[in-house]
Amino acid sequence: MENVSGVKGNFRVALKRTPRYLDASKCTACGDCEKVCPVKLPSEYDQGLATRKAVYKKYAQAIPGAFAIQKADKAPCRLACPAGLNVQGYVQMVKEGKYKEALQIIMEDLPLPGVLGRICPHGCEDACRRCEKDEPVAIRDLKRLAADRCDLRQIRIECLPPRPETVAIIGSGPAGLSAAYHLARKGIRATIFEALPQAGGMLRVGIPEHRLPRTILDQEIEGITSLGVEIKTGTPLGPDLTVADLFKKGYKAVYLALGAHKGIELGIPGEKAKGVRQGVEFLRELSLSGRTEVGKTVAIIGGGNVAIDVARSAVRLGAQEVNIIYRRTKAEMPVWEEERVAAEAEGVTITYLSAPQEVLTEESRIVGVRCIRMELGEPDSSGRRRPIPVPGSEYEIPADQLIIAIGQIPDLSALEDVSGLKFSRWGTLEADTVTYATGCEGVFAGGDVQTGPWIAIGAVAAGREAAESIVRYLDGRDMAEGRKPAAHENPIHRPVPQEESRRKRQEMPVLPVGKRQGNFREVELGYEESAGREEASRCLNCGYCCECYQCVAACGPHAVTLETHGQDTQRMDLQVGSVILAPGFSAFDPSRYGPYHYAEYPNVVTSMEFERILSPTGPYGGHLKRPSDGKEPKRIAWLQCVGSRDTNQCDHGYCSAVCCMYAIKEAVIAKEHAGEDTECTIFYIDIRTHGKDFERYYNDAKEKRGVRFIRSRVPTIERVPGSEDLLIPYVNEKGEVTEERFDMVVLSVGMETSSEVVAMAKKLGIELSEGRFCNTGPFKPVSTSREGIYVCGAFQGPKDIPQSVVQASAAACAASTDLSIARWRETTIRQIPAEIDVSASE
Repeated sequence: MENVSGVKGNFRVALKRTPRYLDASKCTACGDCEKVCPVKLPSEYDQGLATRKAVYKKYAQAIPGAFAIQKADKAPCRLACPAGLNVQGYVQMVKEGKYKEALQIIMEDLPLPGVLGRICPHGCEDACRRCEKDEPVAIRDLKRLAADRCDLRQIRIECLPPRPETVAIIGSGPAGLSAAYHLARKGIRATIFEALPQAGGMLRVGIPEHRLPRTILDQEIEGITSLGVEIKTGTPLGPDLTVADLFKKGYKAVYLALGAHKGIELGIPGEKAKGVRQGVEFLRELSLSGRTEVGKTVAIIGGGNVAIDVARSAVRLGAQEVNIIYRRTKAEMPVWEEERVAAEAEGVTITYLSAPQEVLTEESRIVGVRCIRMELGEPDSSGRRRPIPVPGSEYEIPADQLIIAIGQIPDLSALEDVSGLKFSRWGTLEADTVTYATGCEGVFAGGDVQTGPWIAIGAVAAGREAAESIVRYLDGRDMAEGRKPAAHENPIHRPVPQEESRRKRQEMPVLPVGKRQGNFREVELGYEESAGREEASRCLNCGYCCECYQCVAACGPHAVTLETHGQDTQRMDLQVGSVILAPGFSAFDPSRYGPYHYAEYPNVVTSMEFERILSPTGPYGGHLKRPSDGKEPKRIAWLQCVGSRDTNQCDHGYCSAVCCMYAIKEAVIAKEHAGEDTECTIFYIDIRTHGKDFERYYNDAKEKRGVRFIRSRVPTIERVPGSEDLLIPYVNEKGEVTEERFDMVVLSVGMETSSEVVAMAKKLGIELSEGRFCNTGPFKPVSTSREGIYVCGAFQGPKDIPQSVVQASAAACAASTDLSIARWRETTIRQIPAEIDVSASE
């Protein structure tokens, strides 16, 4: 309920209805969807003692009997991914060992799972809420596991029927390959023109093979070409092939994905000496020919991944000393942490707070580098502190090779004469950030040529979005409509469970350092299946439903479909004469009582949890077991007034009215389930038995059933060392301090009004009492402070079921009195059809 406007007799009620994400009219409650759902969540019905699925039926007797799917906002990892990859979905499939299904989810958004499973910078892991407990889930490594465990040829890529239009793509890097892939899925043939002799762009010539094996790259490019994509290598854009030529050849659109292959110079004396070269050139030659010239003493300028890739490659090629010179500190270094650690393990030296001033030469060849020490000043435009030279701190280092890796820019020389194209002051091509359209009709651009050097997953995302724009362009549709990114200022996710234990992240197996010399064997070896599935199980399922759509395939009656998964919240307006509020109560959360260790000790449970343990439909089938080890407890203690009659721990000075009797009932039933030899002890302040035959039930429990009653307020619960048993110290009625050992402790928790109900009362203008229950008068116990709105049940104040039923009748009577003036207004006099004599027709 969002709002109630109007007055008694004429209210307008605004309601918000959460979707089921399925068609309840078609659901037969067969449970097939539940069987295939990979997401396990604590069952609210079983008080978290058992699990349920993200698609579930609340309890067996629920009406209506249809299932429902629980969803929240998209998981933080998915929101953080530039490509919007359904991370939670494929992680859950990996957890289940369903690698084909995991790969199917991944390839909805990108065509290079094995590549990105190795080289993605995994910014999604920074957003992983598992960090609140220990370490993020190894999202990238699980993507690789799925790709390594499944042959891409087994994945069925659905494509629309072929269309007559063709599109030209310049560049076969991640942006170009992604655009071609997504165009092919939409039925549009693409031809990629690549300047290099082999396809892959920076994936091939910018990343060494010890990080990205060429067999993986080749397999995934083959998967793209199998969809009808043609790649023409050794065909650069230039005098022999212009953008205008492409349109003349019949291409209806052009996507520019040239990348950023041109290294930035240092601008210092001696830079043109022999033995000085760009890092991107070094890596390109190494990748295409398998070898390149390397010195014995190599100095590398830069602090990014290119610098580290060059350094690690130089070590493998036989360099004796490799020194990276970086002008800031380790904290500001943009390289991935794991790459830096690996480089140092392989013998690379990193000199921080240092910058080159001059290349020292003899006979036009490098012999050393003059450097100067730096210190950090105020932050610059990148947010990092600006390095400032320290006067008089110059020093020289020997070097027979200097490799520059301070950044790259696109080579736009072939585009300078294209009418309508605009270039930024950073040397990139300007394009719309949503549609990727340039100022030239039919020409689009994305990837590093538009952003400058960025990450491969960003280029893949750009290629996908550009493909969507090209399709709309060819169809004559608005390219921007409905494509602005949704705002997620305050996303709603599953709360991080307090009871979730710390679990160590699985370590990635690596090739020993001693086996890396003189070769480019892959260093990270990938997870074994058992380790990968264990790692995937650490996912907290922040979005509840992971949208893997296994339920769609499993649902025979088609109650769950892709369309129902997209259902929106419904808003309803009702016109009514009266309103009755019966939102119930929330059980007090005893984790606020630190000394009771409720969230820490598994055998300390609430009374609500104990109710489910005793129930035949509960998590243990009605067998009395303690949660830690399934052992049948023989000594059980109940602690009364937890969350009631206590203004120190919870500011609840009221009595919850029901706790004494339900504790007695639970103790009696526990003895019935486990045998009369089960010792049940209730620690109480006083026993309140105001109700029909309540006193007699209390006396029978004490005198006939052997339930012990000890008047004492227990200060703390401790675990017995080396055991799951629990120790309770207390002061008995003689004033003596004593302690007893129990197998299990039940906290008799009180009632309170939930924060959601408090917020609802505020919206409706309903006054609350000091204890946050609905404020009513002594002679009008069902009337709220707002005329025409009534209350019944525990929201009016703590009470048991019989009292709630009586009060519900009173509230219904009061509400119907308000409606009496409208009685008979909608009725009509019964019209009896006139008699017709049909005797003559016989």
